[in-house]
Amino acid sequence: MVEEQLHSESRQTSTPRLDYVFLSGVLALDLVNTEVIVRGKRYDLFSTPEDVARWWQEVLTHHPARRGRFIAPIADLSAFKVKEEMPAIMWSLPLLERIKGVRAAIRTLCTNLVEQQPFDREALTTLNAILATGYPALDVASGQEMVPVYRTREADQGAVLLPIALSALHLFTQAEKHRLHKCKNDRCILFFYDTTKSATRQWCSLDCMNRARSLQHYRHIKKEQAFNSLELQPQH
Repeated sequence: MVEEQLHSESRQTSTPRLDYVFLSGVLALDLVNTEVIVRGKRYDLFSTPEDVARWWQEVLTHHPARRGRFIAPIADLSAFKVKEEMPAIMWSLPLLERIKGVRAAIRTLCTNLVEQQPFDREALTTLNAILATGYPALDVASGQEMVPVYRTREADQGAVLLPIALSALHLFTQAEKHRLHKCKNDRCILFFYDTTKSATRQWCSLDCMNRARSLQHYRHIKKEQAFNSLELQPQH
């Protein structure tokens, strides 16, 4: 299933630069939502390694806990952070393809959860391969204080891939599964984690809700018009 999604990505139409979407503070879902539908067409916002680099810079803005190469918020994995002490990230085509592979795996597993399907084993294997590159360790915070961290065995790529995989690990094992939703708009493919008290949110945004309801209203009017035109036709 993941392989099919990756194959379909290569057929998707390239798009002008669009804003990245950050909906509910979950890095794994932020990655999934780099695929969007605009005017009925599906677009991949990651066309080049530079696109991923720009997205990652925005991740650091929306998730301040990831600054300073300490990546992975407390909310994602209890007290663990990812500490990376390696050269600057090289935004390359191989890294782009690996990130797309992880994205496809997370999207597949999110779909499995939302639609109550059996979990896709290939998607799990993809995520587990990234998780296997990390290991827990202790680090000195200040003075006599130590903090738990995750370290990555992959110089360069692990600094991006491991935080994403750890975020997915938390989402699938520690978060409340009934709060994970796909937007109710049939023309939207975004996922979000519902943080409302009632956990009844159905749309990724108010704009998406309004567009969906406008479309539903339009279809209802057209259906009524078609029905009325049939009634007005002369009987033979």
